[in-house]
Amino acid sequence: DVYDTMRQLIANYHPHLAICDKEIAILFKEKASTIGTVTVAGKTKKAPSILGVLGNVDYKFIIEIGADVWQELPDPKRVALLDHHLCGCKAVEDADSGNIRFFVQPADVSFYKDEVARHGFWRTSGSTPSPTVIKDLFGEEEDKDGEDED
Repeated sequence: DVYDTMRQLIANYHPHLAICDKEIAILFKEKASTIGTVTVAGKTKKAPSILGVLGNVDYKFIIEIGADVWQELPDPKRVALLDHHLCGCKAVEDADSGNIRFFVQPADVSFYKDEVARHGFWRTSGSTPSPTVIKDLFGEEEDKDGEDED
């Protein structure tokens, strides 16, 4: 069950979400979204407050997953996908008021293959990766016919 997996991930890696583990909705839509040529397997959103009015749960987050992608993934990658989305869910207590603030944190790393090839990891370490690191991160280069290069 996807909720059991989510709760296990929260217990092991996201203890700050234990206060709202029953307030995270996981929704499956028939087909994953695409942006350009990239398939977006899932999205994490802060739940709108209107959901609390419509139902009896004051949801904090919504994790939306493309069912078509989910069905193709082996179990370890399903767990990794859920963990990825939980990494974006943040619950932080305000030291002064004691109120909990819920928000979706952007991913720590976001870059394009061409950017890294030209400028290295300029946003983080500033180092220039070896060609094997680029290949490990992004896979084989495709030629103009759409086939992988050797």
